[in-house]
Amino acid sequence: MDIQSDSLKKQVGKFAVVGVINTLVDVIILNSLVFLGFTAILTIFGQKFLIANIISVAIAMINSFILNKQWTFKTEGGNIYKQIFQFLAITIIGMFVIHQIIFNTLYYELPSISNLIILIIHFLKLNNIFSDSFIMLNFAKIIAIIGSLIWNFIGYKFIVFKNKTA
Repeated sequence: MDIQSDSLKKQVGKFAVVGVINTLVDVIILNSLVFLGFTAILTIFGQKFLIANIISVAIAMINSFILNKQWTFKTEGGNIYKQIFQFLAITIIGMFVIHQIIFNTLYYELPSISNLIILIIHFLKLNNIFSDSFIMLNFAKIIAIIGSLIWNFIGYKFIVFKNKTA
């Protein structure tokens, strides 16, 4: 096997672990804000989860920069301000364009997809554990996270944390 291929696989694996950690941070914060009634106060453009979702993603984004810089891509030196700016640009595009489009499309525009997941949950008799609204919210969130993670890995690897010696 090729050394570069092994290195890429390790980076993808580490990025996946960071992604899982960030997903947990993101989803826990989103659900905590929703549970605490944060949505009732701040409904914008008819989307009661928009601000809570942005806050949860932003906190996960800070965690992501630190873990990806120090562990996934092991970037030392370089202009930290440039890296932060590039990271923010890639992540904000992922968050506001990729993430929000997918989240809003699944939650607001295509609820039939979420309804299919709800039917599966009901078929598996898990509906006593999870409410339909919880399932819809978190299904849309998980799919949005996957889309933005793909975008972020490509941007981080080839722009933000690009290995200058390779």
